[in-house]
Amino acid sequence: MDKIIPLPEYTEAYQAQQRQQVLDAEVVHEWTCILRSKVKLLTTLILGGVGSLVVGVMYYFHPEVLVLIIFGGTFLVFMPISYFLFSVDYDYKGQITPKGIIIQKTERVPEIFYKATRGMAYFGIGVCLIAGLMMGPLAFVGAGAFALLSFKMTGFHKQTEVEVFPFAENHHYRLVISKVNDLYQWDIYMFLCDVPDFINTSLYEFHLVDFECKRSDFPEIENILKRYIQISD
Repeated sequence: MDKIIPLPEYTEAYQAQQRQQVLDAEVVHEWTCILRSKVKLLTTLILGGVGSLVVGVMYYFHPEVLVLIIFGGTFLVFMPISYFLFSVDYDYKGQITPKGIIIQKTERVPEIFYKATRGMAYFGIGVCLIAGLMMGPLAFVGAGAFALLSFKMTGFHKQTEVEVFPFAENHHYRLVISKVNDLYQWDIYMFLCDVPDFINTSLYEFHLVDFECKRSDFPEIENILKRYIQISD
């Protein structure tokens, strides 16, 4: 007869204790890769098309050189910034410990672009307001869009996201996904397994094992992972 393992109570204290165990444990394996979206260029081109349309409409209703300079210049400045910041690439690092997995994702953007974005954001706010005052209510349509975008950009800084996946000890894992992830430009392998016992409980998502790696690195990562959890297809 199989031994029944009672489910732990899902509380804030339990989550914190489980995460801290993973963070305090020795790292037995580490890997890195770069996540670069396949739609990065397409997103930038779409944004460029929308921006060109806005500039064209504003110039049509106000055929003045000042309009073209203000809105066209602002658009040209934001285009390269949007390429780096709106479809962000990530430096991805994974670490395996006996207690769980730690994932770190850091935005892969040169610091100069964050500084330029913050500077141009404040400049853009001022330019948009001046343009609206000089050219009447209609200009506030375009000015408002650029100003809203500018306000969002004033707080840009490089960020690192950290996720911790504690292993559910004494529970069997079930393989859900193990394949190349088509979202990224290179051969990035996606792995996901869950704990069947935890379905319909808050523990389910907390104890998922979910990560990406280079396809060439996956066999070694899988072998190390199986030292600490039992995985069935």
